Amino acid sequence: MGLILAAVFLVMLVFNWLTPLISDDYSYLLKFPTHEPVETFWDIVVSQYYHYMQWGGRTIAIGLNQIFLWLGKWVFNLANAAAFTFTVWLCAKLAAGQKSIHPAFLLVVLGLFFHFNPAFGAVNLWMCGSCVYLWPLMLGLVFLLPYRLQLDRDLSWSKGAAAGMFFAGIAAGWGNENTSGAVLLACLVLCVFSRLLLGRTPLWQLTGAAGCLAGFLLLMCAPGQWVRMDRAGEDSRGFLTVLLTRIMNATHTLWLYGLVLAILFAAVYFCLLLCRPSLRAALFPAFWFVMGLAANYALILSPVYYVRSFYAVLAFWVIAIGSALTGLAQHQPALGKLPQGLLAGGLCVLLCFDLVEGGYDILNYSIMRQVREDIILTQVAEGEKDIETYAIYPYTRFCGAYGQPDLRLDKDNWVNVNMALHLGADSLVVTEQHYYPFPGYDDFSNTVETELSYALE
Repeated sequence: MGLILAAVFLVMLVFNWLTPLISDDYSYLLKFPTHEPVETFWDIVVSQYYHYMQWGGRTIAIGLNQIFLWLGKWVFNLANAAAFTFTVWLCAKLAAGQKSIHPAFLLVVLGLFFHFNPAFGAVNLWMCGSCVYLWPLMLGLVFLLPYRLQLDRDLSWSKGAAAGMFFAGIAAGWGNENTSGAVLLACLVLCVFSRLLLGRTPLWQLTGAAGCLAGFLLLMCAPGQWVRMDRAGEDSRGFLTVLLTRIMNATHTLWLYGLVLAILFAAVYFCLLLCRPSLRAALFPAFWFVMGLAANYALILSPVYYVRSFYAVLAFWVIAIGSALTGLAQHQPALGKLPQGLLAGGLCVLLCFDLVEGGYDILNYSIMRQVREDIILTQVAEGEKDIETYAIYPYTRFCGAYGQPDLRLDKDNWVNVNMALHLGADSLVVTEQHYYPFPGYDDFSNTVETELSYALE
């Protein structure tokens, strides 16, 4: 198992190293809401205060983004590769509980987690996207792990753990809206399970839940949330129309990106139920599956469903499938690890294709971005401050820049302005778009005139 995790870390380290700063990263190099560069840690503290008051409640996530930018990209590369690797292990451990993790089982979790992520690069490689989606997910799963392990064996933690769980709960609840909301709900349901199955709810579970609720309220009640809503204005459509449209959007996203996962879960869970499992073995897979649904439909509260938000749904459904496989192996010893082995083999084949396709895209985009930046820096050094350049777009969901805005035709566009400040130019304007060869891809719809969006409207 250690070799698999080490390989995951090394691959992710290379992918992170090849991924440049993208779109919002240039914004968070600056002190919010100014165009002055962040130079000290105190600048980040002040920026996050104004960000919280004027823009949104994702203080931990965006603060982390600014800290990594301040410390240096190399620090982020190492930390982010470790965060992804740890998150894969957490999904496997939450599915297996106190049982040991078999290498084939870990490969199943890894394959599902990698292949079925519709915005892989945007949430695991892009710095801002990773801080907003991967890191809150990791903190949430770390927080939920003792709640899950408690149901297998009483952890008998001391009163000191109650204080620690309170602060861990704040971190888990103060992430992003649908991830933290689902973590809070999962925490509360697991407290109920503990009471029903074990006859007690330890103090650390209660303080953890209180901390998670406090963190979630700090996230959702940020004054900046309301400021942004006021700027967006009222929707002219009726309440029922808006609600039904958002439900349809959420369902459509689930259909597009979660259908195979749902079918796989249903098949494995049906096999498990045929074995007449214990209450716990039948309960856990269904619980995690419902948590995934909750993470998905929580987004009806948001005016836009960005596919990056599907990450929490994916994680909970991967845990659900893993939990069903664990129960099946336990209640059908004749099969042993056969289902896990077959799934692991098939997913490894898909994973190899993903690594080749994604690696090619990530590498080529990285090279083209570096070439463009070198040209711009050379022009700036020669005294040219108003730069004409070109836009670059990746091809696959594995690249961190996929779906994120690049330089635009308008030199006053926020991406152009912030990148120009970073590179020492007065202005950057795009006059054309450059591509790199990618066999099998002939879709050039991502143009400088239109910003590719993941919104399903």
